[in-house]
Parts: sequence; structure tokens; C-alpha cells
Amino acid sequence: MIGCAVPVFTQRDQTMEIKLYFLNEKADPGLMDCRAVKPVTRTIPRAEGVARAALLDLLKGVTPEEASAGFVSFEPEMTSGILKNIKIKNGAAYINFDKIVYDKLGAATSSCGGGLFASIEATLEQFKTIKKGKIFYAIDGSPRDFYELVQVGECPKALKNCDGRLF
Repeated sequence: MIGCAVPVFTQRDQTMEIKLYFLNEKADPGLMDCRAVKPVTRTIPRAEGVARAALLDLLKGVTPEEASAGFVSFEPEMTSGILKNIKIKNGAAYINFDKIVYDKLGAATSSCGGGLFASIEATLEQFKTIKKGKIFYAIDGSPRDFYELVQVGECPKALKNCDGRLF
């Protein structure tokens, strides 16, 4: 076929570097600040939905090398399958978890379990399409269910009456 160019992708074209944020016991010994997440750099397959790709990689947890450097996360078995979808709209991220999150992440409401959400927020806020403080959560489309599960108070005012239509 004359005149038809076949694109050639290099390894570099097929991957991208992202930062994922995790708690680190070595950086914060003793009294761990559950919001003080630290970055690791990972190379992942290039994806059009970079926020979703980053979130899925974050939910896989730390690698053995990252763990030996003091980074901690939930075990992958606890976070596998919990992400239903993520939508980005007008600078905000709307994260919708599957209802299996009730069974898998009951510990997210205790002690440093909430560090998962600090990890999610820091990871997503690195992208210019997501503004700081504009990350909202729901379970099966219900923000009220999520905020009751993690016991952080009422739905954010930006979700006007806990409206789940954006999820």
C-alpha cells in the first residue's frame, strides 16, 4: 500500500510518568500525620484518561521497593474493584466507588485509614484539570452514603443537597 504510513511507537511514546502519593512511616516516624503523603514516581502505560489511570495505579498499593523505603498503603486486595468511575468536570473530580467498598474499606474510617483519601487527593491534584479541594466522592452514585461511611461530616456544600447526578 503506497502512501499509507504506519505509526511507529517507541517505548517512550507508550508510557508516561506520574506521581502517586502515599503515607511514609520513615518520613514521619512515631506520630504519623495521616494527611502528610509523599510522592513516588511511576511509569505507567500511556492513557487518555490519565486521572483514572493514576487512580487505578494508586489503588494497587505500594511496590515492595516503595514499602522498603517506608511507604504504606492498603493492600491491593482491599482496594481491588472499588473504583466504579471517575469524572472530571469544570475543574472537579467526581469519584464513584462500587458498593463493595463497604466490605473492603471499613478501616478507612479509623486511625490513619483516611490516609487513602489524602493519597487520592494529592495524586489527582497534580493534574491541571483538577483544582485543589475539588474532589468529591460517592458510593454507587450516592455522596451521602460515602460521607456517612467515612464519618467526615456532611456532604460538601458544592454538592448541593448531596446531589449525585455528577457521579
